[in-house]
Amino acid sequence: MRREKQLSLRRLRRLCRKIEDPRRSWGNKRHELTDMLIIALLAIICGCETWEEIRDYGVTKEDWLRTFLTLPHGIPCEATFRRLMERIKPKSLEKVYRKWVMPYVGSCLRKQICVDGKTVCGVHRRSDEMLHMVSAWVREDGISLGQVRVEGKSNEIKAIPELLEVLDISGGTVTADAMACQKEIAKTIIENEANYVLAVKLNQPTLYEEINEYFAWAREDPIEKKKLDVYQATSFDHGRTVHWKTFVTTDIVWFEGKNDWHSLRSFILVERTRSVKGRISTELAFYISSLDTDAKHYHQFVRGHWSIENQLHWMLDVAFHEDACAAHSGNAPQNLSLLRKMALTCIRKDTSIKASVSRKQKIAGWDNDFALRLLQDA
Repeated sequence: MRREKQLSLRRLRRLCRKIEDPRRSWGNKRHELTDMLIIALLAIICGCETWEEIRDYGVTKEDWLRTFLTLPHGIPCEATFRRLMERIKPKSLEKVYRKWVMPYVGSCLRKQICVDGKTVCGVHRRSDEMLHMVSAWVREDGISLGQVRVEGKSNEIKAIPELLEVLDISGGTVTADAMACQKEIAKTIIENEANYVLAVKLNQPTLYEEINEYFAWAREDPIEKKKLDVYQATSFDHGRTVHWKTFVTTDIVWFEGKNDWHSLRSFILVERTRSVKGRISTELAFYISSLDTDAKHYHQFVRGHWSIENQLHWMLDVAFHEDACAAHSGNAPQNLSLLRKMALTCIRKDTSIKASVSRKQKIAGWDNDFALRLLQDA
């Protein structure tokens, strides 16, 4: 293998060596932890989903893998891969992931950081535990900054501050659904030098009612409605027409609870009117924000937040079949979830060919040079 390709793996190998090896120090470690992680990552990039498939990938590609891995005792068996992934401490792997991904993101300045949770359904079908992950997603880069496990969706309230504390979100704007609309979460975001746009629902009944009543009055009052900043947009997709109307006010001195929410500056109303085959429905959504910006920008934040569902969660299920994953014991589900995000990043950052994620996975399985190119800057 050419020297530049060897150098391209140096950073990834160096970071992998920082992962705490869970195997007994006095045991017979026949396989290098770094070798096993890189084989697993490459196998997942190429669409492998089970321990047997990861082993099959290694055996099939062994001659090529030996050009940049040590493999002192050949390719590990599927049980060895399973035991390693069950025992690696997720926090150790996640710390390495955050260091690995930052050069791709650089600064979060003026970027949108979408925070949302996802339940890996396959784990629950095979064990009594529920794997629910909260991820931070940078919309502009299409990259996950990091993840943290929670015991259930209701525990996202505690997990989100924990995740944001370990990420460099300074200069960015964090968007999240109503579960994250909590005073402590808003405080954590501001203390980490970022801004927030948080959805408001009935889990914050007083705040919700105050905003609802204000906009109901302001949109009808001939004087007050002139003070509102308004932006309208229409989208057409798969026979559905959606008309968006966004209203913003920064005149919130009347709100008695203003000082309870760190740096609160704006109330936002988004009215979505859908038309499908002649059937029309309208829904209202409310938000609070620490920003003082116009309605067009808030419209972009609200629509942009869905990128974490469409480009991360949906892709993990469709391209990597995460919900069908049979791994359910130990730390394996959480560690594999992170490796899938890493694989998705490798595929997405490649611009050498124009192809879907699924097509690139197939090409990587056929073409060793392309598979290695996906790790070029890793």
